[in-house]
Amino acid sequence: MNNYTFFLLKKIAKFIGLGLCILLITALMVNRGWFMSLQTRVQNVYYDYDAASPQIVVIAIDEKSLQENELGPLTKWPRQNYARAIEALNEKGVAAVGVDVLFPDRSTLGEEDDLVFAGAIAKYPNTVLALRYDFDMDGNRFVEGPNATLTEANPKLGWINVAQDEDGFVRKLPVFAATPTSTVEAFSVALARLYLKSDIIDYRTVGNEWQFSDKVTIPTMAVRDPYSKRDAYLMNINYFAKPKSYTTVSMADLLKGNLVDGRGNPVDFTGKIALIGPTAKGLGDSYLSPVSEGVQMPGVEIHANNVQTIFENKFLSDQSRMSFWLTLIILAAINVALFALLKVRYALPIALAEMVGMIVAGIMAYDSGVFLNVIYPDILILFCFIGVYLLRFIIEQKERRFIEGAFGHYVNKAVIAQIIKNPELLKLGGDKREITVFFSDIEGFTTVSEKMKPEELVSFLNEYLGEMTEIILGKEGTLDKYEGDAIMAFWGAPIPVSAHAKNACEAALANQKKLDELRTKWVKAGLPALRVRMGLNTGAAVVGNMGSANRFNYTAMGDNVNLASRLEGINKEYGTGIAISESTYSQVKDDFVCRELDLIRVKGKEKPVRIYELIGKKGEVKPETVTLIGFYEAALKSYREKNFLAASQAFAQLEGDKPSQVFAKRCSEFMQNPPPEEWDAVYTFTTK
Repeated sequence: MNNYTFFLLKKIAKFIGLGLCILLITALMVNRGWFMSLQTRVQNVYYDYDAASPQIVVIAIDEKSLQENELGPLTKWPRQNYARAIEALNEKGVAAVGVDVLFPDRSTLGEEDDLVFAGAIAKYPNTVLALRYDFDMDGNRFVEGPNATLTEANPKLGWINVAQDEDGFVRKLPVFAATPTSTVEAFSVALARLYLKSDIIDYRTVGNEWQFSDKVTIPTMAVRDPYSKRDAYLMNINYFAKPKSYTTVSMADLLKGNLVDGRGNPVDFTGKIALIGPTAKGLGDSYLSPVSEGVQMPGVEIHANNVQTIFENKFLSDQSRMSFWLTLIILAAINVALFALLKVRYALPIALAEMVGMIVAGIMAYDSGVFLNVIYPDILILFCFIGVYLLRFIIEQKERRFIEGAFGHYVNKAVIAQIIKNPELLKLGGDKREITVFFSDIEGFTTVSEKMKPEELVSFLNEYLGEMTEIILGKEGTLDKYEGDAIMAFWGAPIPVSAHAKNACEAALANQKKLDELRTKWVKAGLPALRVRMGLNTGAAVVGNMGSANRFNYTAMGDNVNLASRLEGINKEYGTGIAISESTYSQVKDDFVCRELDLIRVKGKEKPVRIYELIGKKGEVKPETVTLIGFYEAALKSYREKNFLAASQAFAQLEGDKPSQVFAKRCSEFMQNPPPEEWDAVYTFTTK
C-alpha cells in the first residue's frame, strides 16, 4: 500500500467515524425524547388558525344556559332539553347531531324523562351519543355511556376520549376502540360518517392507514396503551380554528327558537353538523390545544376540529420512521463529506441555508399533510458543522496538503468509474445464507380440483394464494414460487432479517388463522373445508439468481430447503398443520408454544431430525392446550423409555389429539413386536 492510499483511507475512516458518532448521539437524543417539546412547539405554528368550517355549528352549554333565569344548573336539566334540541335541529334540516354529554345514570326526574329523550333518538337516527372509556386499578377497561333506557333506542355511539401529550396538549384521539360487544368509532368520526353518508368498510389498519370509506383513508399510528397493554390507533387532529371560532348558538337560545350566534347573526342549520356540548368553564371539559394560545379549548370544539379534518380530507400524519432516519443518514453523509471539502466561509452559509430549509420543508410538508421532524435534522446539521471543522483542525495541515496533492495527481490521470447499485442481485449464481424456508400445500386438493370447473378453480386459487402471499410479504418474507396450490417462501434473503425464523412462524400462524376465515366462506359456497399443511426449516442455503443469462429466478437451494418440503408432507402422518424443525424451534422457542412431535429420519438421509408442531404465540394459547402438551410430553417420554403400555394408556387418554393417536397405534404395534435393544426411538420414513 503506497503513502497516498494509506493517508486517504485513514482520513476517510476518521470522517466516517465522526459521521457515525453524530448519528449515534442524535439517536440517543431521539430515544430519550430530548428536544421533542421543541419539535411540538414548532408544529403548533403550522396550523391554520382561521379556517373554521361554516358547516359546523356548536350548540353551547354555556354560562348563559346555566343561569337560573334560563335553563339552570346542568345537574338539574331534564333530558327533555336534549330531546327538544334534537327535534329543533332536525326541523331546521340539520345533517347530523352529536351530543357530547354522558348520560350513564337515569334522569333525576324519572324514567319518563329518559323515555322522551330516547324517543327523539329513535325518531332521528342522525344523532350520535357519547361514550367514554377508562381503566380501573387493575388495568381493565370500563365503559361509561348512555343508560339502559337510552340504549334501548339503539343510538349511534362515539368515543369522546382524547389523547393528551406530555405537555398537556391534545393533538390526537383514538379513531375506534372495542366495547365488550362491538367496535365503536370516535365521536367525531361517527359524526363525519353521518355527514358524508359513508358506510363502514372494516375496522382494520393496514400500513398505518384506516380505510374510513371508499374515498377517505385516515392515517393512523399504533400507540401502546399503558393500561390494557394493547395497541390503540390514534389519528392527528388538524386544528382549523382557535377556541370560540366555530359558529356557536347558546343551548338556551336554541330551545327558545332564537337561532342566532353570539353576535346576533341568524344561523342556518340546513345540511350542517351540530355538536351539543359544554363550553362553560366550570364544567371541566376543556383542554389545551396547539391553537389555544393559553386559552383552553372546550372538548366539543376539539371534536368539531376533527370532524372538519375528516370531511375536508385534510389529514396529518407523522413522518415515517424510515423517512426520518433516512433523512438523518443522508444529511450526515452529505454534510460530513461536504464540510470535509469546503472552507468554513463557504460551509457556514450552506449549513444555515440547510437549517432554514428544513423549517421551510416542514411548512411545505404540513401543507401536504405530514408533520416533518425538523428539530433533530437541524441539530444534526449543526453537529456535523462543528464536528467536521474540529476534526479538520486536529488533522495536521501538512498531512492534509500531502494527501490533497497526491489525490490531485491521481485525478489528473483519472479513469472512468461506473457505480452500479446492488450489482450482486443481478449476477448469476448465489450466496450462502442462513434462512428460514416455508412450504405449504392443500390437503387433498387434487381430488377437489377435479370436481371444480376451470373458472371456479382459477378463482379459488387466486383468492387462496393471494391471501396467503399478502401475509407472507407482510412479514418480510420472499415469495419463491407457486407450484399449483403449493407455496414456497423464505425469510432472510435478499435482505438479511435477524428474526427470520420468528417472522416465518408468525406468517405460518397468520396463514392458518386466515384459513379459518376462508373455510367458513368456502363451506357456504359449497366447497370442502380444505386444510393446509405447512413445513418450516432454518439453516444454510444457497440463495440467488439461478438459471441462464436469458432467464433466471431468485430462489433458494440446498438440503435445508428439501427438509422444509419434507416437513410439510410429514404433517399428514401426524395430523398436524404446521411442522417445524429443531433448528427453527431453537430460534423461536422463547416466543412460541411448540410441542415435540417425534425424532425422525427422512428418506435418503441418515441423520435423524427432531421435529415440532408450531401451536401459537406464547400468551395466546389456551390453558387447556398447554395442559394437553404436558400430558403428551410425559407420554412421549414413556414411549422413548420403551414403557409402551404406560405410554399407550397415556396417549389413549388424549382423545381427539391426532399425534397421540399415531403414537398410541405405534405403542400397540411395539407391544406385539418389540423393537430391538439398540432401538434409538427414531422413526424412519420410507417415502418422501
